[in-house]
Amino acid sequence: MTESRFRVIGKLRNLSQTFAHRAGWALLDQALYGVSNFLANTLMARWLEPSEYGAFALGWMLLLMGFQLQNPLITEPLAVYTPNRFRFAPHVYQQLVVQMHWILTGVISLFFVILALFQADAAFRGVYFGLALALPFVQYAMLARRICYANLMPKLSALGGAIYLPLFVCSAFLLHQLSLLNAFTAMVLMGLASLVSGYWVMALWKKDFKQGTAPHPVKHFRFWFALFRTVVLAQWRYGRWGLPASLLWVVVSSLPYVLLLHLHGLEAVAGLRVLENTLAPVNSFLSAFNSLMLPAFARAGSYAALEGMVRRYLFLFGAVGGLAWLLMSWLHEPLFYFLYGGSYQDISQYLLWFGWMPLLTWLAEVFFGAFRAREQTRWIAWLYLIAAVFTGVVGVLLIRSAGLQGTVFVILSTQALLLTMALAVWLRFGRLLKSK
Repeated sequence: MTESRFRVIGKLRNLSQTFAHRAGWALLDQALYGVSNFLANTLMARWLEPSEYGAFALGWMLLLMGFQLQNPLITEPLAVYTPNRFRFAPHVYQQLVVQMHWILTGVISLFFVILALFQADAAFRGVYFGLALALPFVQYAMLARRICYANLMPKLSALGGAIYLPLFVCSAFLLHQLSLLNAFTAMVLMGLASLVSGYWVMALWKKDFKQGTAPHPVKHFRFWFALFRTVVLAQWRYGRWGLPASLLWVVVSSLPYVLLLHLHGLEAVAGLRVLENTLAPVNSFLSAFNSLMLPAFARAGSYAALEGMVRRYLFLFGAVGGLAWLLMSWLHEPLFYFLYGGSYQDISQYLLWFGWMPLLTWLAEVFFGAFRAREQTRWIAWLYLIAAVFTGVVGVLLIRSAGLQGTVFVILSTQALLLTMALAVWLRFGRLLKSK
């Protein structure tokens, strides 16, 4: 009896050490990529004119929208299916998913090229051409990172971040010194740095895991097509509800930007992006744990295990989000001066309200993660549909009359509504996950 108890204690100790090790690498990974993105926006806000930075902010928003289109069809199923449906051949499956990525992002890039050709404004035309070049490579780097997390190896992803950070920052500084930095060149730099980083991560992954290779799409076309079709159907089985949810997320997140741009111009958009960028370090820190959350939820063997993990993540995200709000509300004026110099100081007080966003966002993401892990993305789609209607109705009224201040209120109230609805669905229908 004593020996059995020691064996159980040893297994628990090894499990906790393994989680701490992976969480440490995940934190480092998110820190590297988060710092890169944070510096990108901070330096652009300091170096570019407000209208030019507004164009860059628009491009950044469209990059996020592109990720949300790819996420339910490629990234999320990868995290859920790797330990489940395709656990006997995970690496072949992941290679086929990468091939899906290039097809999907190629189509999206073609759309941006066509959109750029119809733009009369040079700033918008440059942003769309930059997006056409950058989006496939930025998404490729993101997919490479997710493959690392799906295999519970965030260390490889962190090593990729160690390349991306100096490469992008140094290149941007060089272009700034040469007076060549603008929204277009910044987007291209992001794409090239992401390509180098993602390629290096994938090379390390293929070197360490030689447990199967996907058939060549030309040499073994029939075999490749049969496998590729199986993977596409599986991804779509997950994404048929995940895609509407992501599209509705795009509506919820982009509609304030669109209304603000239409009613108040690029400089107002720049102010909103500055507020979001100021919260980026907090979001990056919590995103590190979120990257481990979905694979962990997918591996939960029972509803009781899932429920316990949900409670722990709620406590973690709540504590970090609350502490971050206290610090930012106290230091909002010196923080803005340190980051942006004399620019945007007049909107620093909005951080007193906007600082609640990480807390609201990541608490809701815990419930969404539980729904995704049990392939119940239809619940998320319905919640985002309600939130999209709310954003459209309230947003038109408040953003028209109150500008950036109204936009901040719309975004906060929408996220609070999402969190409330997610909690209600979890309390009411979460027990249905017991049979999943």
